[in-house]
Amino acid sequence: MDRELSDHELVEILQQRLECNRKALFDLREVTSVLEKTNARLQESEALKGHFLSNIRNEINNPLSSIMGLAGELLNDAEAGSKVAVCAPLIYAEAFKLDFQLQNIFSAAELEAGEAVPFFARVEINRLIESVLAALNRQDNPRQIRVDQELPAELVFTTDAQKLQLILSNLLANALEFGETDSSVLLRAGIAGGELHLSVANTGAGIAPECQERIFDRFRQLDEGTTKSHRGHGLGLSVVKALVELLGGTLSVSSKPGEGFILSLVLPEQRSDSDVVAPDSNLFLFEKTQQF
Repeated sequence: MDRELSDHELVEILQQRLECNRKALFDLREVTSVLEKTNARLQESEALKGHFLSNIRNEINNPLSSIMGLAGELLNDAEAGSKVAVCAPLIYAEAFKLDFQLQNIFSAAELEAGEAVPFFARVEINRLIESVLAALNRQDNPRQIRVDQELPAELVFTTDAQKLQLILSNLLANALEFGETDSSVLLRAGIAGGELHLSVANTGAGIAPECQERIFDRFRQLDEGTTKSHRGHGLGLSVVKALVELLGGTLSVSSKPGEGFILSLVLPEQRSDSDVVAPDSNLFLFEKTQQF
């Protein structure tokens, strides 16, 4: 039979428990302080990383843009058969490839850090497509693949012009890379039900159903290894998917082995409170005179 505790023993037990609670509270405060300091350092690190990405992007983009612009001028003015006419296209093509890969890398970093924010404006889709095709047309095309278009005469849609430009550039570059020699890539665009519908189709080896989701995995390619026959690092389509989702859209692939593939995206109508029109990713026009 348990004996009853005396008042002195009860007081000692209560004091012990109170001391344990005080120690636990002290330890909790110490842990909370460490977590707060760690969180502050993480926030500072994220801010520094964001500033670094922004600064390094400008430091790289500005000279690359200058190189491509100057190479383009040389292309336009060079005499046929001259050394300049031979070197200028190579300079432009290599600078463009580097710029294209860096855009994907920077976009992937921003998306992963949660710093990618869309800027919605009215975009002239036709002119944006023209700018994308003009850049791609200056690249090597040894297999003579052409790009056919099915577009309405005028196509204006509210979205993020710069992000849509990168989406289209990746889709078309992918279709050209995996297209057959002397074939064509078909680009379709239109608006239905307030949504922008875009699709890029090619003819080629196609993609097996069980592999169709893998093409959107970062750094994954169906053609892998040191002897792979296609260029790229497996980053472009993962960036495309993330950007499409950022814009509130959906991306899908339709393909059968031996029949090529169709990559389709649907972007919902976005509301924009501004009167800004973005014909392409670099030029913004104001429809109405602003009073300041």
